[in-house]
Amino acid sequence: MTTAGRWTGATNHASNSAMVPAFVLLIVLMAAPGAARGQTPAPQPDAALTERAVGAWELSNPAGSRKCAVTLKAERAGTGRALTFGEGCVAAFPAVAAIVAWSVGPTGSIRWIDRTGQSAFDFEETEVGIFESLRQGDPTVYFLTSLALAGKTLPTADELAGAWTLGQPSGRSLCGLLLKQELAAGAGALEQRFAVEVAAGCERSIAALGLAHWRLDRELLVFGGRAGTLSFKREEDGRWTKTPADNRPLLLSRP
Repeated sequence: MTTAGRWTGATNHASNSAMVPAFVLLIVLMAAPGAARGQTPAPQPDAALTERAVGAWELSNPAGSRKCAVTLKAERAGTGRALTFGEGCVAAFPAVAAIVAWSVGPTGSIRWIDRTGQSAFDFEETEVGIFESLRQGDPTVYFLTSLALAGKTLPTADELAGAWTLGQPSGRSLCGLLLKQELAAGAGALEQRFAVEVAAGCERSIAALGLAHWRLDRELLVFGGRAGTLSFKREEDGRWTKTPADNRPLLLSRP
């Protein structure tokens, strides 16, 4: 077990003048969209779920006798984001001829949008990186497989429980976190939101986030707090990097 001293020791501090911009920037990055006074924002997918979908995919039927390459892009296209279909895709799957964009639903589903702006395909994740879509009146079952995610082993709460250091890629420590396995305050038994203990003496920009719980969302580690959510993805070396990437990168590593 981590000693009490470990959780009460102060971490490195920046000067007040340096911390204020960092504090403001991180709060802006984590703020929920549509926060303007008097507005009720529409449900938005977590930016990390959109980023995980960008890249190379394969569209196929269940038998694998028909397949083609699909690329989901980050750039905007109408009401969604751009995508391209590989050679022979329309011949193999005529229904995709009308697809012009894609988006991620609030729960992480992948939607393909047609020329009228409507969702023509709604792919739900059945395994890590493998999505399935059934369309009314269409006998084909469509499988969409991420070439980057399929076959990945999901992390478990047991693996992640314990002490972590939140810092910068340069090696500078910002805060100590203790990921617990008991449910967070107010979490239901089926929510799988676990308590997190934030060490005393954390940098102001981190302490202000009010991190109160953590959970696993597919292969992502997601922290929740007063300022919204903060997501991390696991790298090959076992460390976790903030996603989506921005100009203030954060890194989680074992102390």
